[in-house]
Amino acid sequence: MRGFVDAHTHLFPPAQAARRADLAATDPTFAEMYVDPAAKLADAPALRAALARAGIDRAVAAGFAFQSPARLAEQAEYLLAAAAEAPGVIAPLPCLNPAAPGWERDAARWLAAGARGFGELRPGNQGWDPLGPESLRLAHLAAEAGAVLLWHVSEPVGHAYPGKRGGIAPAELIELAARVPAARMVAAHLGGGISFYLQMPEVRQAIGNIYFDTAAVSLLYDEGSVARLVALAGAERVLFGSDFPLLAPGRQLKRIAAELPPDAVDRVCGGNALSLFFGTAAP
Repeated sequence: MRGFVDAHTHLFPPAQAARRADLAATDPTFAEMYVDPAAKLADAPALRAALARAGIDRAVAAGFAFQSPARLAEQAEYLLAAAAEAPGVIAPLPCLNPAAPGWERDAARWLAAGARGFGELRPGNQGWDPLGPESLRLAHLAAEAGAVLLWHVSEPVGHAYPGKRGGIAPAELIELAARVPAARMVAAHLGGGISFYLQMPEVRQAIGNIYFDTAAVSLLYDEGSVARLVALAGAERVLFGSDFPLLAPGRQLKRIAAELPPDAVDRVCGGNALSLFFGTAAP
């Protein structure tokens, strides 16, 4: 094994963390998730420290789905700078708002600067149709650039929590992935139930471009859920992700590794993400 990778973390620039109240006053989704001062906002040094404590070598750092292009750009520049400061350690995934003018220009600029994809995408929160023309342009852009799209996919049942709503619905992601099969996509949070439909041969064949991450799994599902996901999707399509700073990477890694045989741990907890985000062949 060439190292563990946390494939789902979040970073905010310190300047945005210092403006928490101002951001919450004008962005409803940010307010829902972060207006409470107890809600954690992490910067790059905090992420690197958490990885070191956990024995994790690398991480994918995703952006937040702000509505404002200026705030998205501010966060994107921070993610790209954090990746440049630690080459090969952080893979940046700035977020986009395809409902805003100029988003394709921003996407091209950030890809040229080292972005490995875009996320965590929340079309419902930003006001764009996940199956509309903007979404299709985004998917085709990602396919052409070899970029990865990380989608917020939440389970359509169960308890409510801040940030649950506003992503892409499982059925919508299945349709989008089938329409743009060359685009590699990650369905966060075990895919919100998508994996169940992999038991349908036509669905399994149509969405071979979807990966699933384990972000926040311990808050949502029971013990054994990741093992069942691996059984349905295959170890080659599952990515360990903690949702740091919401959850501690080390504790989540131990929980998931305990569910899986060693060969699956190698793929799920590092190899797949190395291939997908860092350009290193999976074991």
